[in-house]
Amino acid sequence: MSTAGPEQLFAARLAADPGGPLVTFYDDASGERAELSAKSLANWIAKTHFLLIDELGTAVGDRAFVRLPVHWLAAPILLGCWFAGLEVVNDPAAATVAFGDADSLLQALPGTQPDRLDGAFAVSLLSMARPSTPPPGMADYASSVRPMPDAWATVQAQAGPEQPGLAGRTRAELGRAARQAADELGLAPGGRLMWSAPWTGPRDWTASLLAPLAVGGSVVLVRNPDPAKAAARAGAEKVTASF
Repeated sequence: MSTAGPEQLFAARLAADPGGPLVTFYDDASGERAELSAKSLANWIAKTHFLLIDELGTAVGDRAFVRLPVHWLAAPILLGCWFAGLEVVNDPAAATVAFGDADSLLQALPGTQPDRLDGAFAVSLLSMARPSTPPPGMADYASSVRPMPDAWATVQAQAGPEQPGLAGRTRAELGRAARQAADELGLAPGGRLMWSAPWTGPRDWTASLLAPLAVGGSVVLVRNPDPAKAAARAGAEKVTASF
């Protein structure tokens, strides 16, 4: 039985195809399109990893609360947390650090709650990851990670396969769930998934972000999808499975 978790799935994909597109993002409301290769995403993951470990001093087993709409920045945040040894949780009260768009964090962390965390990072949804002014008690994610090192060669997975990874599931269980999700989506080896549904929780992250990694493939994330554009986009992006 495989014990590969999200960290090993990403590392394998990076080694196999560092330059090809891994995460492509569309926002049909704003017209934004962004595309990251595995190598580019690795730089963002490294920065998030070092923000957590070097800047905040997080330790293996600490917990991160993450709440974001469909967006490419969720990938480096989640994978950065996993590489740093953190478990991603749904309950902000159980977390020591939080990441999310400002509205979601204000709802999840009312009043002075951000002050009890080691860090609360508002993720700007502006195009090109441009920073924005965060609410009081929070820091802007993009501004915080940009000064961090992006040396991927120095990034090491901090947690073992049986350490919790996402909402109580171990990292090994996440890897197996990703492969099962790929099967359910009809995502073949090297396939390209187009995901246009809202994210409602950890299961959607597993299916939309980890399942493509499990098959050495890639994903097209679509926020605020325009149904009239779906067919043409699927053809242009060489999509092999859709949800």
